Amino acid sequence: MKISVRKIQLGIIVFLAVVSVFVCMVAASKDRGHNLRVTFLDVGQGDAILIEAPNGNRVLIDGGTPSGKTLSELGSVLPFYDRSLDAVIATHPDQDHIGGLPEVLKRYSVSALFEPDLYSGNGSYEEMERMGEKDGAQKIVARAGTVVHLDKNATLEILYPEKKLPPASDTNASSVVAKLTFGKISFLFTGDLPQEQENYLVEKYGAELDSDVLKFGHHGSKTSTSPEFLADVSPKYGVVSAGVDNKYGHPNKEVLDLAEKDKVEVLRTDKQGRISFLTDGTSISYGAEK
Repeated sequence: MKISVRKIQLGIIVFLAVVSVFVCMVAASKDRGHNLRVTFLDVGQGDAILIEAPNGNRVLIDGGTPSGKTLSELGSVLPFYDRSLDAVIATHPDQDHIGGLPEVLKRYSVSALFEPDLYSGNGSYEEMERMGEKDGAQKIVARAGTVVHLDKNATLEILYPEKKLPPASDTNASSVVAKLTFGKISFLFTGDLPQEQENYLVEKYGAELDSDVLKFGHHGSKTSTSPEFLADVSPKYGVVSAGVDNKYGHPNKEVLDLAEKDKVEVLRTDKQGRISFLTDGTSISYGAEK
């Protein structure tokens, strides 16, 4: 029986392709090991943060603008064969935080959608709600005291807001604030929370806000990050998610000066691109990719 050289070559190519995919899958599954990864995606003038627990559980906090950058960034950091997210947290219904979430919900299977109990009439919000319902994502009102167990030693706790918000509430002041703790290492995510609400958190939690990494509120705007708040959080690293040469002048010089005074190392997506932290629960390191 004759077998053509062409068929043999094709068989070898197919075999190598299968092996390559298998190797990629194994490498991806072993990459974190016992580590937790938090990636501040480079989505321009917006927020999008991906949490990956050691066991593979994933949470996306916000989805940037409708530009499509969030999908592109997720495609760069997640395996192409796995289109699933265990939870999405929409901190508040502003375009630069939820504008990209309708497409994320369309392309990824999302188990749960957390958001403040605040209605918005903008198109992105309504489309996010529609796609979340279509995707079968469980809608959960984000309230203080809610704790999401991501892994054995990894928890994500909602610190704010505490109660149902009136329809006229300022969207920034309604931002979901969450603290991620993995072993001895912690991250604080603040959406666009203004200083007035930050100081409320200072009164309520005080030193319990202490975190190794702080996501600066409102892209480093001077309306966020009060001296009292920064003192209680006392971060080693502060991350600013902002667009290159953005028209708002984010991050504000006052915030940068305050961070320098408090010896906080500032990392910026507009300068360094995608910023990824890796921690084993005891130590923490980061890398950036433009």
